[in-house]
Amino acid sequence: MILRLSEIDGHPVGGKAKGLKILKELGFNVPEAVVLLHPEPGELQDAAIMHHLGKLGPGPKAVRSSAVSEDGHSASFAGQFESYLHLQSLEEVKSAIIKCIDAAGAGRVKSYSGSLLSGADLRISVILQNMVDAKVAGVVFSVNPVNNRRDKIMVNAVAGQGEDLVSGKKDAFHYEVFRSGSNLGTEAVKNDLLIDKTLLGQIVEGAKKAECFFNTPVDLEWAIDGSGILNWLQVRPVTALSGVHFNELDTVKGESNDIWTLGNIGEMMPGVATPLTSSVSAEAIDYGMVLLAQRGGAFRMRDRSGPRYIQMFYNRLFINMSNMMDYPKKIWLNKPEDVQFALSGKVFDGLPAVLPEASFPVRFLNFIRQISTTLRAGRYLEELRSLEAGFRIDISLPAAELHEKLEEGRLLLGIGFGHHLMASAQSGTMYSAFMRIMTGDKRKPGASDHHIATMLLLDIPEIESADAVKTLERFAKTIRSHKEFCEMFIQSASAGALELIEKNSPEEIREQFRLFLERHGHRCVRESELREKTWAEKPVQLIQILQTRVKAGEVRHVAHDTKKEITLALSKLRPVTRIILRSMIPTARKAVARREITKALSIKMVDTIRRGYNALALKLISEQLLDDPDQVYFLTHEEIGKLIADKDPGWKTKAARRRELLAETDKLFFEEISFGIPEPLEEEQPFELKEGQLAGTPVSSGIVEATVRIIHTLEDAEQLKEGEIMVASFTDIGWTPYFSIIAGLITEIGSPLSHGAVVAREYGIPAVVAAKGAKKFLKTGEKIRLDGEQGLIEKILP
Repeated sequence: MILRLSEIDGHPVGGKAKGLKILKELGFNVPEAVVLLHPEPGELQDAAIMHHLGKLGPGPKAVRSSAVSEDGHSASFAGQFESYLHLQSLEEVKSAIIKCIDAAGAGRVKSYSGSLLSGADLRISVILQNMVDAKVAGVVFSVNPVNNRRDKIMVNAVAGQGEDLVSGKKDAFHYEVFRSGSNLGTEAVKNDLLIDKTLLGQIVEGAKKAECFFNTPVDLEWAIDGSGILNWLQVRPVTALSGVHFNELDTVKGESNDIWTLGNIGEMMPGVATPLTSSVSAEAIDYGMVLLAQRGGAFRMRDRSGPRYIQMFYNRLFINMSNMMDYPKKIWLNKPEDVQFALSGKVFDGLPAVLPEASFPVRFLNFIRQISTTLRAGRYLEELRSLEAGFRIDISLPAAELHEKLEEGRLLLGIGFGHHLMASAQSGTMYSAFMRIMTGDKRKPGASDHHIATMLLLDIPEIESADAVKTLERFAKTIRSHKEFCEMFIQSASAGALELIEKNSPEEIREQFRLFLERHGHRCVRESELREKTWAEKPVQLIQILQTRVKAGEVRHVAHDTKKEITLALSKLRPVTRIILRSMIPTARKAVARREITKALSIKMVDTIRRGYNALALKLISEQLLDDPDQVYFLTHEEIGKLIADKDPGWKTKAARRRELLAETDKLFFEEISFGIPEPLEEEQPFELKEGQLAGTPVSSGIVEATVRIIHTLEDAEQLKEGEIMVASFTDIGWTPYFSIIAGLITEIGSPLSHGAVVAREYGIPAVVAAKGAKKFLKTGEKIRLDGEQGLIEKILP
C-alpha cells in the first residue's frame, strides 16, 4: 500500500513519516512524499512505484526508512536505519527500498533496540520523497543536546547537502541562538552569512513551533535550495535529556514581553539562589510584597497564583518591573518613575508608557489607603517585633511533622516580610519625594540632587547595620587593650584565634563576643540565602574580619555637625523647597532607621527557619533519604515533602545534579534590566566613560584619593588594607564590618538607601553606587579619585 502523507492517519507508518505529515499540517514547507506501508521485497510492483514517482514530479528522489518505533520519545534510532539520496531511475529507487527493508534486521538495529527500547516495533515503512537541491543544509535542535541548555536553539549547517554533515565529511558551522532571537544578527554574521539573519530566524522559529506542538525538545533536518527557500525534511524528539538544566526552575517559561530588573533584589540576594531558598525566602519576600500592594489597592492576594514580583531565572532572582506597574495603574500620584527609583535608585530609559487602569475615584481611594499604610510604619515595626519574638520551630519533631511546621513557618515568614516592607516603604517614599520636590517633577534627578538628599540623611542614630560595625570596633579596641592576648590573637590562624577567644581570653573579651553573636549572629553575606552560614554558625568568618580590624588600629572617624551640614545642603535650594524638605527630614531619618531595624528582624526569622531546615536535613540523612546535609538546599520545600512521602532515591540524584549545575549558573552575568525573559550576557558589556571618568550615583559625600582594591569574595576582603577604596559588585551587612578601615566605597549596583550607602554615610566614607563596569574599569593597586558628591571616579595617572 502506497499512501500520500495526508492519508497515513491511523496507519503504523513510523515516526519519520508521521513527523513529515505533522510538519506539513503545521504549515512547514515539506517536499512532496509518499509512504510505502510495510512493503515486502517480493510484493514491490514496478508500475505502482512508477505511478507514484510520476506524481511526485521530475528530479532526483530520496528513499528513507520509517520504522514504527523510530523517532519516538524513548529512543530516536538515529542513524540505525538507511537513507538513499540522489536516486534517478526506477531501478535505483527499487533497490534502495529493498535495502531499507533489509536494514530492519541488521545487527546494529537489534543491538540498539535491545539496549534502549526492548520490544521495539521494527516494522519498516519506506518514504519516497523529492530531493532538495540544497545550497545549505543542516539540523536544528530546539535545545542544546550537548550541555542541556534549554535557553538556546542550536543550529548546525554545511554548504551543500546535509548528508555531509551527518557523515562528518564536512565541518559544521555552528550557531547558538537565544530563544528570543536577540543574538540572531551576531550569530548570522559570525559564519560569513552562510545562513542570513532572515533564514536563520526562520529555522529558529520553526524549531520553537515544532517543540510547542510536540511538547518536548525536538531536532529537525532542513535544507535551503538555490532559490533561498527553506525546506523541512525530518522531525524527531531529542531523547535522553536530563530534567535538570539552567532553566528548570524558572518562574516564567517560554516567551514574555515583561520587563525584569536586578535592581534592589540583586543587592539583597545577589548571585544564585538555591531551590530551597527560592521556595522559602524568595517566596516569602514576594508574599510580603503582595501584602504591601494589597494594602494600597494595587493588587489582591486572592489573584496571586504564583510569584508576582520576585521571580527566578537561571537560579537568579529578579523583580518583575512590569508587574510593579500595578502601583501607577491602580494608585493616584504613583508614577512609573517613582517605582523604578524606589527599586534601583534611578530611572531607566526605553520603558513603555503606563496608563491608569482603574477609575480616578478608585485610584484616589487607593492613594489614601497607601498613605495610611505609610503613616502606620511604627505600628508595623511593633507587629514585626512581636511576630519575631514568638517565631519558633520545634526541631525535635519527626521529619514529616517538622516539614509541616516549616510550611506554617513559610507563611509566617511571608507575613514578617510584609511587616518589614510596610514599615520600610516610608523610607523609599520619602526619598522619592525628595527627588520630586528638588526636580520640580520636570527632570531626571542628577548627582547634585542625590548629594543633597543623602546629606539630609546623614548621621542617623540607631542604624542597625551600622551598630554591627561600631560594636566590632569597640570589641577590637578591647582586644588591643590586652596586649599579650592581642599579640597571640592577630598572629594565629583564624580557627586558632577563635579558640583563643572562646577558651583562653580575658572574661570581658569572651563576654563581648557572646553579646555580639547574640545580637548580630544571625547576619552574614547574602543573608536571605538559606545555604549561607551565619556568623553564629560559622564564627571563624567573623574572626577573620575582627583580626583585620584589630591589625588596622584605631580608626579616626569623620566628625559630623549634622545640623550644620543639613543647613548647608539646603542652602543650595530655593526657599520654598528648603521649607518643604526641612519639614520632611525628621520623618525621613526615622524611616531609614526603621527600615534597617525591620530588615534585621525579618532576617532573624529567616535564620530561625534556616535552622529548622538544617535539623530536617539531619533527620532525612538518618533515614537515608539524603546523602549529606547540603543536599536539602537543592530541593524545593514542596519537593522535600514529596521525598518524605515517596522516599524515592531519585530526589537525591536530582539534588546532586542541581548542586553541580549551580556552580555553572553562578558564572553567568546579566544586565541590570531585561526587556523580555532575562538572558545571560554573551560577552563583556562596554562601560560608559565621560571625559575619562566613570559615573555612578553619589550616596555619601566627600572626595578621596587612594588605592583601589577589587573585591569579589569575602576572602578578597581579608586583603583590604586601611585607607584603600573598596570596589565590589554589591555590599550587604556581611561586608560592612570592613567599612571601618576603608577610605571609600564603589559598588556596581545599589541605591541611596542600600545597606552599604547607609553605613558609608554613618562613617563619613565617600561612596558611589550603581557605577556600572567599575570592576572592569579599575584594577587593584591603581590610584583613583573618588568624588562622593558628584558620583565620579577617575584614575590618577602616575
